[in-house]
Amino acid sequence: MEWPGDGTLIATCGGGAENTLEQEIISLGLAVVSRANGMVRFRGDAQEMIDTNLRLRTASRVLVPVATGPVTSYEGLYRLARGPAWHKLIPAGLTIAVSAVTRDRTVNDSRLAALKTKDAIVDTQRKTGSRSSIDRRHPDVPIALHIADRVGTLSLDSSGGPLHERGYRTEAGEAPLRETVAAAMLLISGWDPSRPLLDPFCGSGTIVIEAAMRAAGIAPGLIRKRYAFEKWPWIEKGLLRSRIDAISPERPQPTVAITARDNDPAVVEIARRNARRAGVEQYIDFGVADAMIAPPPSETGLVVTNPPYGERIELEGDRAFYQAFGDRLKESYTGWQAWILSANKEAMKGIGLRASSRTQLWNGGLDARLYELRIYARDPE
Repeated sequence: MEWPGDGTLIATCGGGAENTLEQEIISLGLAVVSRANGMVRFRGDAQEMIDTNLRLRTASRVLVPVATGPVTSYEGLYRLARGPAWHKLIPAGLTIAVSAVTRDRTVNDSRLAALKTKDAIVDTQRKTGSRSSIDRRHPDVPIALHIADRVGTLSLDSSGGPLHERGYRTEAGEAPLRETVAAAMLLISGWDPSRPLLDPFCGSGTIVIEAAMRAAGIAPGLIRKRYAFEKWPWIEKGLLRSRIDAISPERPQPTVAITARDNDPAVVEIARRNARRAGVEQYIDFGVADAMIAPPPSETGLVVTNPPYGERIELEGDRAFYQAFGDRLKESYTGWQAWILSANKEAMKGIGLRASSRTQLWNGGLDARLYELRIYARDPE
């Protein structure tokens, strides 16, 4: 059958990363149609759908919209959802599941909205005498409903699981940083592989691994095991393989200075194994070191980090920890830039450095800020 939808795709992202995601999409040579909270709409077909799943570093999912229209009631939602030819789009042998996000005052129950949508889909499928089964864990065709400002959009979720699940991080510590957020931090910071990079609190290694993958030209989706679109009947057989081959040419080994440090040897070993699974261990200098004591690895560069909190902070408290780290930056990192992601606004006040910029970035359910700090030489006393 022909490609469904109207020739547009939607890439979703965590709050605060919309501008970064838009720039990524433009850098792939694709035409952006619009940008809204948590999403960017752009022109694309099956090839672009696959490419963006493979190549976008900050996207959460890539959606194929199949119906958009006004929604002012649950009955109106049902009518909208009856519009697509689901009996042609989804053969009855494929399983489905509907997820709903609603920011509407009237149609505000996401569970009821998902149920109404599911009913409309299977009622339409029954035109052929059979309907899809529901599989909430691993559906063949995940369906996403978004309602905002009395407008509903129904989309096929081509990604399946969220794209931050790259496949390399099978081990992680408490409250791990999402891969897509780490990639956004690096892009916002302006880091490029010619500049030394240090994460002094590397944890499971997400920031340095994302940096090394970018330096080596490794698309983030190449080691992922499964995409939902692989079971869709209207995707040409072999197209995924051909796109993987197209974006995986032989590349020269990059010369890059990426340093990962943590004071916990077990955590550093986890980070090293994660980097090995990502194919970038050789590009990262891993080491066990206390950030409050260890010297910087070079004369200048970028610190990009998401400092630990909770049990991993062994000082008196968060504010004391940030104050000690700020003192260390001022003492030893003159000429460096530091980009610190933190959801603890009060603790950040103790760092003692004025932020040149603050960028909101949601990490899972945490409303965090990425603080840009420039470290200048102190005036002689």
